[in-house]
Order: sequence, then C-alpha cells, then structure tokens
Amino acid sequence: MLHSLLLALAPALVSANGLAEWQQPLSRHPGGAKCGRGRKEAHYGSAFSFFLNGDWRYYFSDYFPEDWQCDRGELTLLSMESLDEMSGYIASPASASASKKPKNRPVSFMVTIPLGTEEEGPLVIEPEPDWKLFHEWDLSVKHLWAESKLPGRGLNITSISLQQGSISSSKTSNVPLNLGTPYTNLPDDIYDYLAALTKPQRTDMGRGMKPVETVDCNAMKHFPDITLDFADDGFELTVKPEQYILQVSDAMGGQFRGKCVLLASRGGEISIGWAALRGMSVWLDWANSRTGFGKPKR
Repeated sequence: MLHSLLLALAPALVSANGLAEWQQPLSRHPGGAKCGRGRKEAHYGSAFSFFLNGDWRYYFSDYFPEDWQCDRGELTLLSMESLDEMSGYIASPASASASKKPKNRPVSFMVTIPLGTEEEGPLVIEPEPDWKLFHEWDLSVKHLWAESKLPGRGLNITSISLQQGSISSSKTSNVPLNLGTPYTNLPDDIYDYLAALTKPQRTDMGRGMKPVETVDCNAMKHFPDITLDFADDGFELTVKPEQYILQVSDAMGGQFRGKCVLLASRGGEISIGWAALRGMSVWLDWANSRTGFGKPKR
C-alpha cells in the first residue's frame, strides 16, 4: 500500500534586509540519523511541501521528522538537479524488494506551482501520471505533453513571441526548465520588446548579485502575454503578466516590499523559470520521456 509522507516545513527565511542576505547559509539538519530518513527514502506515494523563501526561490525540507527534537531540517532548493537526484533513488514496485535495483527507474513528479506567494506547493512522486494517486492537488483541467528525452530538458519550443499591437517572435529550440529561479531568460529581441512595453526600472544590487527590475503594478493589465510555441507537439503555452510579474508581499519583506518585479531577463541560455509556470501543475515524466504542462482550472 502506498503511503503519503508529508514533510514538515522549516520556517521561511524571510530577510528583513531583503536581497542583501541572499548569500547567507540556510538552516542545517540539527542532529543524527534519528532525526529522519531524508530524500533517499522517498518512494512512490511520497509527497513534499515546498514554500517560497525570501530569496524568491522554492525550498522543501529534506528529512522526515520522527520526534519532537527534529523541528527543522536542511532545506533543499527545488531545482531540476534535486529532482534528478531523487528520481535515482526510486525503484519500480515490482523490484522494490529486490537486492539490486533496476537500471531503469520509471518515475513521475507532479510539481504544482502556486500563483500566490503565500501558498505552499506540493511535489508528488508517482509511477506515472495515469496512476492519479494525488491528482486532487493538481491545478489543471488537462495536460499538454511535450516529448523530451529527459523531463524538463531539451524542450522543443520552436519560438517565443509577444503580441501587443504587432507580433514579435524569435526562433529557438532545446529550451530547459530552470525551477531553481523565478526568472525566464528570453531571446534578446523578445526581452528588448518586452522592456519597451513594461518600462522596468533597474536597481543594482551590487557585485555578484542579479539586478532587480520593477514595473508599475497598476499597468500590469496592459502588459503582453508571452507565448511559448511547442509547434511539433501541437500546442502553445501562454505566460500571463500575473505570472511573470511578482508582486512582493509584506510577508516576503525586503526592500521591494509592495513593488512589482519583472521576472524575465536578457542574455545567457534561454530557459523557463518557475514564475512562468505559476498557477499550473507540471509533470516531469521519466517513465514516458515527456514533460507535461497543465492547463489551469482558473
């Protein structure tokens, strides 16, 4: 029988001084092995809760608490690398009791990214999406599937476009998801057009830190959608302003409290950050070599 293992959340590390403290170390595991079994004990039916930290990235607790002494654990960044690691620990049900794990470990992760910054998101491990063990946590009415040898990597997004008065489009391909950051890296021409429409104000955060660009919150309804075209897979994914613009809440704190931050950037490898997926569920399906994007219920 499959069991859901909910991880206790460590407190959110919201910095009163904002982004200047991004580089401070996270909380560490308080003790020995009695405090938990960690990600290596994850299996089909495991469920993790992740939350948004003050650095605008998602984290989940890395252990299963077993007694009152274990009131916090090491926080793990929600990223493709951490999910890759977890997928390697999981064997199929037929071979779970075998002494040697099989080379192929079919597994699927459902990651539901909340639209609201104060909401927790579930990360659920299932053998494959058709099992529907925990689909009550799914924010989608249907899923659009893109073939990908490795889930979340090499997505065949043939173009990225904006439409505001006139259409602007840039060709691309082999785009990865980057769940470890909210930022979507756009082609130069698309970002420049988006910046011309949103008129961001840039704040330099100092050496080694990413500049932050804020926009007029009241003008969001006039901002364009970003369209990701999966032509070979037969669908488009629309990213709306309320997804790629982050309204920084009082609870998140920092110097940008109450402001709206543009979570799109220019230069480097084109990639899709978690903000572009807010309000929907994403399936990383190693079992079927594909990536699923949920069509939101709302």
